[in-house]
Amino acid sequence: MEQSAVPLSDAAFESRYLEFVARKYDRVEVFGFDLVSRRPRGGWPLRELYTDLTTFGETGAPTETTAGAALAGRRRTLVRGAAGSGKTTLLWHMAVSAAQGQRTARDHLHEHIPFVLPMRYLQLGGGLPRPAEFLASAGLMIADEQPSGWAERVLASGRGLLLIDGIDEVEEPERAGIRSWLGELLAAYPDCSYAVATRTQAVPESWLAEWEFAALELAPLNSEDIQRLVTRWYAVTSAGMGGPAERAALERKRDALLAAVVEQRDLREMASNPLLCSLLCVVHDERGGLLPHTRWELYDAVLSMMLTRRDEQRRVSGYGITAFGRGPQTQLLQLLAYWLQRNGQTDAELERAHGLIAGLLPSLPALAEQGNPETLLAYIRERSGFLQVSALDRIGFAHRSFQSYFAAKAAVEQGDFGLLVNKADDPKWQDVVLMAFGHARRSERQGLFRALLERAEEVPTSRVRLHLLAAAALGYTVEVDPEIREQIEFRLAQLIPPRTLVEADALAEVGELVLELMPLPDSLDPDGPEARMIVRTAQRIGGPAAHELVRRFVAARRLRAAQTQRRPARPAPESVRVESWTTAPRQVVSGPAMLELSGAEVPPDLDRLAATVHHVVWRDVASPCAVLGRLPLLRTLVIADSPALTDLDGLPRLPRLRTLRITGCPSLSDLTALARTGVVFLDVSPNPGAAALAALAGATRLRVLGFPLPAGEFDLEGLRRSLPGVELVPRSGVRA
Repeated sequence: MEQSAVPLSDAAFESRYLEFVARKYDRVEVFGFDLVSRRPRGGWPLRELYTDLTTFGETGAPTETTAGAALAGRRRTLVRGAAGSGKTTLLWHMAVSAAQGQRTARDHLHEHIPFVLPMRYLQLGGGLPRPAEFLASAGLMIADEQPSGWAERVLASGRGLLLIDGIDEVEEPERAGIRSWLGELLAAYPDCSYAVATRTQAVPESWLAEWEFAALELAPLNSEDIQRLVTRWYAVTSAGMGGPAERAALERKRDALLAAVVEQRDLREMASNPLLCSLLCVVHDERGGLLPHTRWELYDAVLSMMLTRRDEQRRVSGYGITAFGRGPQTQLLQLLAYWLQRNGQTDAELERAHGLIAGLLPSLPALAEQGNPETLLAYIRERSGFLQVSALDRIGFAHRSFQSYFAAKAAVEQGDFGLLVNKADDPKWQDVVLMAFGHARRSERQGLFRALLERAEEVPTSRVRLHLLAAAALGYTVEVDPEIREQIEFRLAQLIPPRTLVEADALAEVGELVLELMPLPDSLDPDGPEARMIVRTAQRIGGPAAHELVRRFVAARRLRAAQTQRRPARPAPESVRVESWTTAPRQVVSGPAMLELSGAEVPPDLDRLAATVHHVVWRDVASPCAVLGRLPLLRTLVIADSPALTDLDGLPRLPRLRTLRITGCPSLSDLTALARTGVVFLDVSPNPGAAALAALAGATRLRVLGFPLPAGEFDLEGLRRSLPGVELVPRSGVRA
């Protein structure tokens, strides 16, 4: 394309227009949340946050093909996706790429002049625009500066890139008119490029097939995409911030959010949606410590955004409905969700859903005035993003977690706690039961906890599942009676992590719920027997969450093997030394750190590091007790090569300590201090003597004890009688 072929006035305006487009659309907005965020004025920079989404293939499964790669070879594309899936962001990114590519000639869109046409604005003037009206109808401030006939000349030359956004934001009867308008544009300007974006349920993929439009459906974010988006969001947010302390605090928030998304299935499912992932970043930043203890504030923010505030801020309405607040919409969603849950279904016939709403309307006269059941359901389906309709005219929730959320809310409001307890050992109900803890009032939660624990004793075949469910429910509640929490943590310590093949296989039968409660490789020895049993459990469960957990253990083993300086003369397990895990500036921290310490090598910033340290190896003749008292999150401890150590009397109360290995301490003969800890898994070598081992009866949480058999006689059966319920592993160190 030669510049001389373009009139001077056109060339001057094009240069100004492209600069304007590059600035206007190089931003990301999150509509609907009611929080004061760190968002820069005008939104977050799109080019720094943009994540190229993957797409669904013909089989309905996500592919490795990204939207950018798919669009690169297409002139006409219908882009479909769920609410918040990134359709608008994709079109804006194309506009910025085209505008900047005109100057750099590096992007595949560099030959195009972009026109962003949001349908919700185009309809305000009472008619669909002609090319000369494109800029004005989109509300661009520089529309009046364009030379007469400029837009028509751009389109006639085939350089136009028409980015038509939000077919679903137009009333359904008017969509036929939009389709005809598109047909006229295609007939007049066949050489231009077109991308039309809509929510999946608004139009079928064949809607524009007559004009050879290829349908492209956006897939959810995968785990790598989520990490990339969260990391970029925090990098942009921290840019230009004052001091290093504030930036470090923001980085800790980032790492905490990444860990929570990996560990918690419901958060991971929400984070797979780009809009909700961005909302997670905003809410987590503004309300530090939100996860996991105040998770329901996040749900409230999501619901407020999706049900009302997002469309209010975008000035969108539909189906003639002008006042349909969060309360009435929530009631309709609860009604449908609870019916689906009680009937064991994930979707229902539209006629059935309409009938359910019709039965509710007499009690909501103000809502009945807004429209009939068909209109109300269609409005919620298109505007909220919670519902989707299949090709067989069946309606269900786009995300199963939201069906569970609304069903749990309905169950709590109706006082169906007996039903929840009776269904708690049904895998299809466990998410509903968990979310019921979030909706319930304090007294109701305490009663629900007690009922679950009582039923666990009454139904031995469901005991493991119910105990794990009660433990998982702790993450859905803000306040729990200390006595109840102690009972649950005691039972959990006997189950997680598994120590034997039998325990691992039993936990695998429970399913994905177990994965959320498993310790990560950062908090224990990734080469140890517990880690091997965790991996076995995950492999038996299968699925994306299990595969991710296995991947993290494998990565931790490789990292440790690469970083460890082995010491053949020392029999204790190798560990990562202090200097090998310190983080370079702006490097993403994968999780809590492991430390090898001695009295002479205590890091000066240990109190700051205590927030991430879960695994420690102590090598020194001095007692470790004073240092360990500064590590409240300690979960795994190895005490090695301390020949003068005789007892552990100074050992502080370490409520999270679960695994303890003692090696190379030949003078140790008193283990009674372990009664003050939560140690479940103990390996001690050399053997401190039968009397010292028998005294471990005071360590009520101990479940596995490993020790070498000494030369001569040893009363193994007597020790078993002294320690009922403890699995003894003699002769060699603890082995799976």
